[in-house]
Amino acid sequence: MEKRTEIFTDSKAPNVVFMPGIFNETMQLLSDAHKYFFLFGDDDQKRISPDLKTLYSCEMSRITLRLSSIMAWIMVQRAVFSRKIEPTEAADRYGLDFKDVCLVDNRMLHGVLPSYVCYLLDRSLELYERVYRLDGQIKPVH
Repeated sequence: MEKRTEIFTDSKAPNVVFMPGIFNETMQLLSDAHKYFFLFGDDDQKRISPDLKTLYSCEMSRITLRLSSIMAWIMVQRAVFSRKIEPTEAADRYGLDFKDVCLVDNRMLHGVLPSYVCYLLDRSLELYERVYRLDGQIKPVH
């Protein structure tokens, strides 16, 4: 349990239990994606060919899905650590979601979609893969 405490607590706020590195990185990516949508999304959508607009929308949705799945997973881990949810229940009912969609490698889209979209795809995939590995390491043995 000692190792788990090191992973999940923020020493500056002892009553707040979460993974500050993953949480902060996810929040930064959410902010970056929001800024991109707000500042450049409309212009980029106008520049891409009509046959790529659906692909563009799907990939932006994939970024959002990855980040929202990670945030939900963090909140479940927080609930486990604070003993509001049993570890086995968390593993069985509230695992990291949408692996089949979120673990898709999008590198083949470099040069096809706007470069910042590809940057967000790469960063969100890398973060999702790290959380996926972490999830596999902390699952309780039934």
